[in-house]
Amino acid sequence: MTTMIDSDVRAPVVAPPHLDLRVRRVPGVPVVAVRVWLRGGARAEARPGISWAAGRLLTEGTTERDWRALATLAEDRGATLHGFGGYEAHGLAVDALAADWEQALAWTAELLLASTFPADRLAWVRRQGETELESEWDQPELRTSWAFLDQLYAPNPRARPVQGDRGSLTALDPESCRAFHAASLARGVIVSVAGEIAEEAVRERLGELLAPLVGGHASLADPPPPVGAPEARRELPSGAVDQAHLYLGHLTVPRLHPDHAALEVLGVVLGAGAGLTGRIPERLREREGLAYTAQAATVGGSSSEPGRLVVYAATSPRTVEKAETSAREELQRLLADGITEDEFQEARTYLLGREPFRRETARQWADLLAEGAYWGLPLHDAAWCEAELLRLDRAQVEAAARRHVKPEALKVTIGLPGEGE
Repeated sequence: MTTMIDSDVRAPVVAPPHLDLRVRRVPGVPVVAVRVWLRGGARAEARPGISWAAGRLLTEGTTERDWRALATLAEDRGATLHGFGGYEAHGLAVDALAADWEQALAWTAELLLASTFPADRLAWVRRQGETELESEWDQPELRTSWAFLDQLYAPNPRARPVQGDRGSLTALDPESCRAFHAASLARGVIVSVAGEIAEEAVRERLGELLAPLVGGHASLADPPPPVGAPEARRELPSGAVDQAHLYLGHLTVPRLHPDHAALEVLGVVLGAGAGLTGRIPERLREREGLAYTAQAATVGGSSSEPGRLVVYAATSPRTVEKAETSAREELQRLLADGITEDEFQEARTYLLGREPFRRETARQWADLLAEGAYWGLPLHDAAWCEAELLRLDRAQVEAAARRHVKPEALKVTIGLPGEGE
């Protein structure tokens, strides 16, 4: 599949194969990791939360076994079965001992093709979702971040939690989850397997087990584009006792945009790296003492939809306006003066140094293989990832900053002490 894209579109130009199998032998610890991604996710859901619920329900009962039997079988083998639902896809994660690779693949096929989405387990999953939302609501910074995402992305699904809300969870029913899963199967399935395995044997067995998925391809309509809220500034009670939580930013580029790598480097310069490094934490926290925590990113949440430039600071209500002013000044200084050669080299070195640690375990390999298949990029190939960074120079990063950092377009969300509905 080609990786060339038009900068104005949000999906690969060439349709991917309907069943995409990725298998890699990872010597070392005798385990096997299986990942399944079904295209669609929250981008394709008619009701908020269906992708999340359908994914969770994949391990809650099949035509062969109920959830208790599945849990017992996995526990007896020292394996884990996990269903998930996200913005781009829902699917499965199956981890087992390498000696049980055939059983792991059989479980994967059973969960993928024969899940029943039972009503009693949907009720249990619904309660899980409500509990998770309540837990996040109790965290002032997350409550504020929800309002910030809505301010940037509404009416796109990126504007809301993947679980939806209490009302949308209540409205879910087994048939809608079953139908969503069936539609996602028709849109295309990615299966990656990594571990201490024989590649050809695994690939052959996968082909046999998943033969019903071969052939056909259903299209995926784009969701409403992210427009955002009309107001440039929001203040809301966050439930905090004495802190203010400041978010400011705007949309930047989707994952496949040609400037994505340059903006990643720029993000580290601003404060997306490790520790307290970066212009934003250095100024707000270290130099001016305005924030307990200060971070920045340039492609946060980048996917089929644009990611976001975001500056976050946890500060005092008395100093939140000063923190906002300082952050704006740093972004303006970035555009006026550019970055230094030392900043560029340090940021790129940080990203290059991170690459080996992303490929240490079978789970990491399986995740990278699935993610790379989804985007049509060789993310599993460390040499390719390094080359994407090494081809950049400081001028390219500065040019990307001028194209995509827009201080005049910043939207601001501030969570202040106090309770709210």
